[in-house]
Amino acid sequence: MALDWGDVPYLPMLSLRPAEMRALEELPNLTKDRLLPIIHLRPWVNAHRLESATGRIATAYGDRRVVIAMGEREQANERPVHAELEALRQPAHGFRQWCEFFEANENYIPAMQFSPEVPQEEAQIARLFGMDRGLVVIVERPAFGFIGVIARRVGERSEGGQNVCFVIDFGIASRDHLQVAAIATGYINSIREHAPAAYIALSASSFPDSFVGLSEQPIYERRLFDTMPDRDRLIYSDRGSARVERQTGGGGQPAPRIDYPLFDQWDFYRSDDLSGFEGYRQQAIRLMGTEIWNPALRVWGTQMIERTAAGDTSAIGSPSKATAARINLHLQLQTFYGTPDAAEDTDEEWSG
Repeated sequence: MALDWGDVPYLPMLSLRPAEMRALEELPNLTKDRLLPIIHLRPWVNAHRLESATGRIATAYGDRRVVIAMGEREQANERPVHAELEALRQPAHGFRQWCEFFEANENYIPAMQFSPEVPQEEAQIARLFGMDRGLVVIVERPAFGFIGVIARRVGERSEGGQNVCFVIDFGIASRDHLQVAAIATGYINSIREHAPAAYIALSASSFPDSFVGLSEQPIYERRLFDTMPDRDRLIYSDRGSARVERQTGGGGQPAPRIDYPLFDQWDFYRSDDLSGFEGYRQQAIRLMGTEIWNPALRVWGTQMIERTAAGDTSAIGSPSKATAARINLHLQLQTFYGTPDAAEDTDEEWSG
């Protein structure tokens, strides 16, 4: 089941949340076969067991290969699933339970966990690498200063990074992509010094927090990637157009908004005078009347916008459904970045 990272065009990092899983589930089969999502493990909605989370992944993606990484600890710890996740985080015996989790799920490509207990971390690397599925090493900003140390530990236990992909996660991306590209080049060189055979992905998100007066914005993480002077064995990654930090509570329902991704930018259609479904319908009609609307892109997100414009109240009538439609469109376009014909060549037959 060895993985050829050279065949992977896109590594979106997704969370196990309803909008992201629905967007993933509704992708055309041709797209699912091509991209490789990284899903951070967490409880599924209000479910009590981890099997609900793994079951939702299977519903969305079948038995295709998918990278599984450990998600962040959450404040609530009252359900059995939180204890199950905590057990998977334990470094004892070389993260034995984490490794056994992958042995029980053969289509999962493992992402290693870090630990201050160096021998346990190193034993984990060796065991996960030995599964011959591919190994993912996600390095977030707080660990950037240790990239060389991490790469050395991984490289020494993976034949110089064979079948390994490092993900350099910058978190939030902004218009300073030229400066960040120079910094990223240094990190890439440090990884390749110790793991010369490895692939490297650059990941970030620049999806905005506020939309007042904002009608469009470049996808800065894509600009960062395209700015890199040497993209040999580099893979594009992002948050699938989700934010780095999840917005929580306060301020009531946001104004109805339809987000429309292009290859290199987002366009935003926000209602300032209508609320509820009629606000979404107003903006869907407005979007479909513009030059950027592409009716040839026949994916679920397109259909949801069309149904909303036609007055179907079961289409987009909430922020969650609008988010799912946007992510679905974004995943499709980034999987086939810069090739409109390929992005439009789906295996789906939509009606209406």
